[in-house]
Amino acid sequence: MKKFRWQIIAVLLVVALVGLLAGGCGGGSSSGGKDTVKVGIILPLTGSEAMFGEMEKNSFELAYEELKAAGKTTVGGKEIKLMYEDDQGKQDVAKSATEKLVNQDKVNMLSGGYSSACTNVIAGSAQTLNTPFLVVTGSSDDITKKGWQYVFRGSAAPASKYTISFWDMLEKVVKPQSVAIIYENTDFGTSGAKGFREECNKRGIKIAFDQAYEHGAIDFKPMLANMRSTNPDMIFATSYVMDASMIVKQMKELDFNTKLFVGNGAGYTMPEFYENAGAATDYVASTALWVPNVTWPGAADYFNKYKQKYGKEPDYHGAQAYATMYIIADALGRAKDMTNTGIQQALKQTDMMTIMGPIKFEDWDGYTNQDRPNTYVVQWQKGKLEVIWPEDVKSASYVYPAPKWSER
Repeated sequence: MKKFRWQIIAVLLVVALVGLLAGGCGGGSSSGGKDTVKVGIILPLTGSEAMFGEMEKNSFELAYEELKAAGKTTVGGKEIKLMYEDDQGKQDVAKSATEKLVNQDKVNMLSGGYSSACTNVIAGSAQTLNTPFLVVTGSSDDITKKGWQYVFRGSAAPASKYTISFWDMLEKVVKPQSVAIIYENTDFGTSGAKGFREECNKRGIKIAFDQAYEHGAIDFKPMLANMRSTNPDMIFATSYVMDASMIVKQMKELDFNTKLFVGNGAGYTMPEFYENAGAATDYVASTALWVPNVTWPGAADYFNKYKQKYGKEPDYHGAQAYATMYIIADALGRAKDMTNTGIQQALKQTDMMTIMGPIKFEDWDGYTNQDRPNTYVVQWQKGKLEVIWPEDVKSASYVYPAPKWSER
């Protein structure tokens, strides 16, 4: 009887070992089906961030259709297959989705990642599972500051680098004596505020107000009233779209005037920002990673095709996903084999032009496999998002200082 029990235990151990090896955790393992190269894409397709996930999924599909028509979705006789998972904007769901795609679906690589919180979880799991992961949007600085060799970020900038062009404009035009910083208490909000705060300290700009708020809050008036009492020359805010809309609407209700309100990308560039806040968006500026009239080849074509196909205007989030699909096809097309290390090396050697600009994965300023971003400053003017900086690519002149609410 004892001998029989030990035989059963031995069989179970062998089965467990085989399952572990099949999970794709080895340094040179090969995943995917016999006739396909599987790419797992994790996005928020339901929940509060679904509008971003939908835009990014649509953009993946649009790029895929173009690549397929050009014969670039076949690699070594195998078709690239996109497999989507919904993270619902939740970290635990993002982790489960990552493990499912790698261990169960046997994907060759991963992409996606909208919120920084979920992207960080996907990235950590991908690194543990030795699976290449190409980030679409998640921008918290530390995602590419942990030395993770299987994590790449190309179309997305680190949150603290969104303001590269903005600082040039601040130095030449705004020249604020004091600023207020408000930000949602998420990875993205904290990271963006930290970078801006450090730069203010370097430049000797007084920080008159500095406060985090609960993501998804409804009443911002107490915070805004406290901020108004400090009389800042400028406000710098990091928020997703619903928070952004509520903040500017309530500033209007309070008749809170400031010379310049600047969003740190995200919600402040979305069409839904204007749809929700209306005239309160006028003269709100924002950092941005992409605009349709940039000089990068194909940018305007993407914008027009997306608008025609889906009936909505995309912003930089969609452009990130569209460019990412092209990066994926390029890397898979160059990879010497479809193992995790083969794809990892192909991504590392990427050197191409996209609608987000040139893409190269480099190690710099403590970042690993991070592209050097291009940034812009945009401003809402009469319901339209105009490029105001750098001046050589502007679509309209900046309005500064912003007119008081009573004068509009």
